[in-house]
Amino acid sequence: MNDNYQFLLADDHKGNKVLAVIKGELSMELVKSTRLITDKRFNHLAQQLKKIIDSSSVTDNDK
Repeated sequence: MNDNYQFLLADDHKGNKVLAVIKGELSMELVKSTRLITDKRFNHLAQQLKKIIDSSSVTDNDK
């Protein structure tokens, strides 16, 4: 895997989750420029990601 990518999943355990793929460095400027993906070529992958997100959970390994 390319070291320039990060894959993050956040879960508030209230039904809300975020899956992020970051290329490069995460910054507030990058977060502020986040928009919905409207490219129809993304639809098939989006359906697959929805299944993965729905079946994934985040646990705190530090506890």
